[in-house]
Amino acid sequence: MQLTDIVHDYLSALLKPGDHALDATAGNGYDSTVMATLVGAEGHVIAIDIQASAIDATRARLEAAGCVAQTELLVADHAQALCSLCTNYAQTMSAATFNLGYLPGSDKSIQTEPESTLAALRAASELLKSNGLLLVTAYRGHDGGQAEANQVANWMQAVQERGWTVESHEPIVTGSRVPPILWVARKI
Repeated sequence: MQLTDIVHDYLSALLKPGDHALDATAGNGYDSTVMATLVGAEGHVIAIDIQASAIDATRARLEAAGCVAQTELLVADHAQALCSLCTNYAQTMSAATFNLGYLPGSDKSIQTEPESTLAALRAASELLKSNGLLLVTAYRGHDGGQAEANQVANWMQAVQERGWTVESHEPIVTGSRVPPILWVARKI
């Protein structure tokens, strides 16, 4: 099973109509569309990406699924956007997803960075309500990917020590390819 399937299984088990959810790195809109479908017209999804082309792809996917109306799309750095959302959305999100790295098929020099990601994770923890899920997938096989994953692992350890439940998933791969890793953290 792919990590994206695991993420979508967690979202399907958690999100219900009327919930609020966050896609901190919208990419091509797969997570945003799953979330928007699950929360329905009564719910709200905020999807963020630093690249306008990613938001355009997300919008197209949401329109095709008939669920763009319940989605707010933001072209912004995930850390800055999430910090500003804390004012109006603190403790309202049932789930938040992150896919760290770069947008497949785009400029690989535009990628998430450890410091910005850590600030975004801190803000996401404020946005999540009690028992909310934080799902973070880190792609470690590109330049800077392992360093960012290490920072996220340290952050996950710290929230686990504060009482969150944290688990991780890694696919089994053959050869020398470095697999991505998924952390699933439930806020207390």
